[in-house]
Amino acid sequence: MEEIFRLQPEIPLTIEIIQDILSQQVSLKYSVEPRDKADAFNNYSEREGLTSEELKNFAIGLGLEVPAEITRVMLLLLADFFAKNPLPLNSKIISRILEFYEFEILPQVFSQGLAVSPTAHLLMPVFGQGKVYFQNYLLNAADVHDIFSWQINSWPEKLPATLPQASFLGWGSLVYNFIQFKKLFSYYQILLPESPNLSSTEKLFPAQIEHLQSQLNEALAYPQTQQKHLSGLTCQLEKLLAKFGEHITESFSENRNNNSTLFTLNENLSVKAEYLLALLQTLSEENLIMYESGFDTNSGPSTNFIRHFWLQPYQILKNLEHILALATILQLTTTDSLKKNINSEENLRAVYRNQVIDVLKETVFAELIRKTISFIYARVTTNL
Repeated sequence: MEEIFRLQPEIPLTIEIIQDILSQQVSLKYSVEPRDKADAFNNYSEREGLTSEELKNFAIGLGLEVPAEITRVMLLLLADFFAKNPLPLNSKIISRILEFYEFEILPQVFSQGLAVSPTAHLLMPVFGQGKVYFQNYLLNAADVHDIFSWQINSWPEKLPATLPQASFLGWGSLVYNFIQFKKLFSYYQILLPESPNLSSTEKLFPAQIEHLQSQLNEALAYPQTQQKHLSGLTCQLEKLLAKFGEHITESFSENRNNNSTLFTLNENLSVKAEYLLALLQTLSEENLIMYESGFDTNSGPSTNFIRHFWLQPYQILKNLEHILALATILQLTTTDSLKKNINSEENLRAVYRNQVIDVLKETVFAELIRKTISFIYARVTTNL
């Protein structure tokens, strides 16, 4: 039977629940109870909050678009926000947000703009305005409503007063990147445990991951009141990502004795280990530079017009994926001799190495790395 998590005002989303929803192990539902409906009318005040016109005036985002995987998390957080900040039309609003998530209708959200700009671009399509991506096409939100024969919801007289303070872009990016990092670390622990090139991480990172997850769950309970912690938690995650990449790089640099080893990945592609190590070092240094040179989001005259900071962990994560892909490749010896020495009775690591060899068949190095990253996530259990 499919597990269901029901959005309720008193039950917060957690990292674990969001992870299960993203991996399709749990479905997210919302059904308003009569008591909740009564509370919505009792607590709702038309004298407070943002009007729809005021919100739409903030829809002046620019710069890079927010990646689709982060936008999906932002939709989950938006639905949870309205469950905890009830309006008279709450049920219809949340249902439409969840329909967007289910059918992968993703609002076009930009990474830069005024503080409320990402929220405006995220919410407007729920009411048939703005742009969305559907099946890789950028469409008017109203046209997507027509495709599904949905009636366009009317804007409430006032939106919740806490809406401008809720950084869905900041929290969405933080949650997504943390979940992906957990997967990468799990892959590292489970599938590369016996490598002579990689030092043990038993005492280095698990405690930090657990502590950060605890802080994130506390913040997710009431994210609109935890904005002052968002920058700090983001910096913590950036540091964790950058230091983990540095750990992998240093392990290889210190323990690899023969840097001139030639890796014959297939008949058309051979790569020297020293070149892979140099690329590993470059990616690790780039991550450390991004982390150490991060700007203070609370200073400078243009602070309110810059939100690219929230996507910096995503950029560091992408580099870390490449670092781990290179680490995977560096575990291989020449493919012919390796396959001769491995049999089906050996441990998980031996099986995994055979699978890696089967995956890495492309002659284009960039494609090889992409396939290795896909392999990494495919081998990791979702119950972390």
